Amino acid sequence: MGIETKFTFKSKAASLLVGVSMVAMTSGASALETLPPDKSMSGIEVELVGRDDLYSYKSCDSYNEAPLTAAYVEAGKLPPVAERLPKTPMMMSKAQMVDGIGDYGGTFRHVIGGRPEGWNWMAGQHQGWGGISMQLMQSLTRLGPLWQVKPEEALPLPNLATDWEFNSDRTTLTMNLVEGVKWSDGDPFDTEDIDFWWNDNVQNANVNSRLPKDALGAGTTVDILGPYSFRFNFDSPKGNAVLSQLAHMGGAPGPSHILKQHHPDYNSDATYDSYTMALPPDEVPIATLGAYVPVAHKIDELVVMKRNPYYWKVDEECNQLPYYHETIYKLTTWDDRTTQALAGTGDYSNMENPGNYVEALKQNKDPNSPVRSVFGSRSLTWKLYVNLSSEFGAQDDYDRELRKLFRNLEFRKALSHAMDRDTMGQSVARGPFFHPHAGGFSAGSPFHRFEDSIYYGYNVDGANSILDGLGLIDSDGNGIRNFPNGGEDIALDILFSNERSTDIKIGDSIVPMFEAVGLKPILKPSNDTAGITDSGNWNLYINRHNWLVVTKNMADELPITPENPVQHKSNEGDLLPFEKTLADLGNDILATNDLKVVAEKAYEIQKVSTENLYSIGLIQTPAALLINKRIKNNHPGTPVYMYEWGEDAIFRERLYTPKADQIDEFLPGVLAEYK
Repeated sequence: MGIETKFTFKSKAASLLVGVSMVAMTSGASALETLPPDKSMSGIEVELVGRDDLYSYKSCDSYNEAPLTAAYVEAGKLPPVAERLPKTPMMMSKAQMVDGIGDYGGTFRHVIGGRPEGWNWMAGQHQGWGGISMQLMQSLTRLGPLWQVKPEEALPLPNLATDWEFNSDRTTLTMNLVEGVKWSDGDPFDTEDIDFWWNDNVQNANVNSRLPKDALGAGTTVDILGPYSFRFNFDSPKGNAVLSQLAHMGGAPGPSHILKQHHPDYNSDATYDSYTMALPPDEVPIATLGAYVPVAHKIDELVVMKRNPYYWKVDEECNQLPYYHETIYKLTTWDDRTTQALAGTGDYSNMENPGNYVEALKQNKDPNSPVRSVFGSRSLTWKLYVNLSSEFGAQDDYDRELRKLFRNLEFRKALSHAMDRDTMGQSVARGPFFHPHAGGFSAGSPFHRFEDSIYYGYNVDGANSILDGLGLIDSDGNGIRNFPNGGEDIALDILFSNERSTDIKIGDSIVPMFEAVGLKPILKPSNDTAGITDSGNWNLYINRHNWLVVTKNMADELPITPENPVQHKSNEGDLLPFEKTLADLGNDILATNDLKVVAEKAYEIQKVSTENLYSIGLIQTPAALLINKRIKNNHPGTPVYMYEWGEDAIFRERLYTPKADQIDEFLPGVLAEYK
């Protein structure tokens, strides 16, 4: 489907995008320039379905065991499958399984660049990304599969919460849980876990919860109504957007029966640091509600996960899911993930490294290639974040003077005008993969319209003119601009991840662009960018951040809480006027049930955020899903990223490999055994 592609240019020159003729412009003029249509590279037409077509909650008269769990039942180590499943399990629709009911057995091979921090996700620890977290934790609602759903029905999907209801004025939300779900160690999952998640983690300022304290609105409380029912109470009317906040990872409760004993509220000897590390990465297995349980972790080498015998989902022939007995995660680099997928030694990759795109396209033409690459819309975006905090993280008066510049829109315009996005994109990967990015939503977002983006394009003369007008001249003749009145040189630290080759190349490309306008860039590569940005001690930050769904992780994008977003941590009492507008728009979205209102507010967010350069958009590109041809039930057209990453959009619990093509398990015959 073609997308109208117009930017509103506020620069003194048009964009230098490859293939687009420039328009002569007089000083200070603005104009509309048409960019090439942003069309998907996949060539796949997806037939959209209704929400209820994906899965339902149904019981069977009897259930079928996987061979691995059957052996444990026979040995007396597990109860029969019917006793392990909930009263009414989630049942996956056979009609949506493109290859039908699967075969049990085999292993699914992953390669990732992350390393598990630990297993206490409620305290903010990550598990290395690349899909591990999605196989471990389960949330109240689910977003990933919504890419298959008709737009008019694209509301959050049920998951651990089977259903919910707002009261008439939308100030309460009552949710009901799947009755009889068990953790992987057999302990019941119920509202005791919800109470601990909400009151002792989300609402505790000392816990780094994935769901910020006020993400559902300041003053929100939870009442426990019974073992499988609870109620959110809001200070003002809320809408369906709050349900998106309860999807992966925000609405994922942890095992209270294990974690309570480590929490300071229940153990006077515990600290919040010790609570965060209560489930360290080298201690497995851990209790989970997900399809797989980590049973072995060789630091910097491998994570092995085996099927969860208490997993609460089945197919329409009453087979307990998942089909694979095992998934393994080889711990190397993110670039190696794509390399091994292309070589057939890994089974899955979100191909996010544009340096591999040309090779992937070549492999698509080879009938003997073990993998197929499916490109989607432009969902991957890189931005330059500017630290907008006046004081938080500032180390000295020099930092405070920099922050004054950062909070000046004209200075941010100069930074944007200095960015030659065409050269930047070509330095990453030659070819037609990159478009300039104005900031805000990625072009592949259903909430993105090109006409809503205010774009300050490449214009060195314009950047220099702005900086001169701010009194930032080279007063000592060393080629670097100084603060006014003969102040110090303006040197800008540029933080970025040293684990992603694209981020490194973008950082290298920015150096001559800053130098061309008299600013001194100091590259600061790090393997702990999150820790640095959380501290507030940074200037500029290159980050790949893909914003596609306005209602997902809203607190990470808009200043609706005092703690977020990344460019303005600890922002209470420090918001700029346009940030207050963005916060109001975000809260308006949280308060409505009207999808049209959500869209209109999203369009306005795009205008306000790009006009004020809340983040400076750099470049954007499509990603590609790589999956080994032996993997079945991969739904055609699955995006790398839309409502959630492809690992969640793909329904991995129903993937399988036919018996004849299965790869031997790394740990055959093993299930998690708890002390």
